[in-house]
Amino acid sequence: MRFLDVKIDFAFKKVFGSDGSKDILLSFINAVIDFEGHHVESLEILDPYQIPLIAGMKDSYLKH
Repeated sequence: MRFLDVKIDFAFKKVFGSDGSKDILLSFINAVIDFEGHHVESLEILDPYQIPLIAGMKDSYLKH
């Protein structure tokens, strides 16, 4: 059996980037990052693709 390498951007998005996987992503974030006794309780997954408002303008992607 072969598994996805989640260190690759495409695979990470497939595993963690949908509304159905929010619980998995929250667990991952809280396990990897030390928030000094606090933890992330909720998150919102945004679509990184932004359609231009004016025809002919370049597409943009959120990176953060």
